[in-house]
Amino acid sequence: MKGFFSNVSPKRAIKDLWQVLGAPSEYRMRALLLAACVTGGIFYLMTQQGGRGLPRPPKVIYIESWRADRSDKEILAGNIAAQKKLDEEQAEEDRRAEDIRKMYKAVGAATGIDTQKMYDKGTVEREAERKAEQQKNEALLRQITGKPVPAPPKP
Repeated sequence: MKGFFSNVSPKRAIKDLWQVLGAPSEYRMRALLLAACVTGGIFYLMTQQGGRGLPRPPKVIYIESWRADRSDKEILAGNIAAQKKLDEEQAEEDRRAEDIRKMYKAVGAATGIDTQKMYDKGTVEREAERKAEQQKNEALLRQITGKPVPAPPKP
C-alpha cells in the first residue's frame, strides 16, 4: 500500500508535470492551449447553470382586524355579508364544476360511454356529502348554543 501512495503523491505529480512541460515538443503549446480552453469551457458552463439559491422568505398574510368597540349588530351585519360573499363564491364554483361535468358528459356520449349512470351516481354522492356536512354543522351549532337549529329559509 505504501508503494501505491508513493506513486500518487502530490510531490511526484508536480515533478512529472514539470518534466512533461520541460520536454521539447512541437505540440506543447497547442496542447496547453487546448487543455486551457477545455478547462475554461467546463468552468464557463458550470457558472452559467442555474443553481438553487437561498429559499424565498415566507409570504406574510395580514388579516383584517376589527375595532374592539363594535356593536353586536355590526358584528352580525359583517358576518352576514361575509357569508353572502362565501355563498356566491361557492355557487360560482358549483356552476363551473357543473359545466365541466356537462363537457365530460358530452365527450362520453360522443365516444359511446353511458354517462348518465355515472352522472346520476356522482349527483347522489355530492348530495350525500352536502347533507353530511350540513348535519355536522348543525350538531356543532347545537353543541355551542344549546338550542335547536332553525330550518333554513326556502329560496
